[in-house]
Amino acid sequence: MDDIAKISLIHYLARMEDAASHSIRSLRQAASALRARRRARGITQKQLAETTGTAQSTISDIETGAVSVSLDVYLRLLEALGAELMVTDRLTEQGPN
Repeated sequence: MDDIAKISLIHYLARMEDAASHSIRSLRQAASALRARRRARGITQKQLAETTGTAQSTISDIETGAVSVSLDVYLRLLEALGAELMVTDRLTEQGPN
């Protein structure tokens, strides 16, 4: 593997790691996570729209936080991006004992 290919692979893996896990507590954060995941996968809004049967303009509105969509639509978008929704306990900061 040449140096250019190695750099590209390292860059790709770093981008995927950044997009792999997001703590989401607001519509704006959900929009940002979806956009980051789509970009990290190298998928355009148009391609995602075609894959999911969603209008490209709707995906744009979702990614900017202009609209709120049903959980069903959000899950369909995540599935198309190879992601899933997970529920975990919220991390809390603990002071010294």
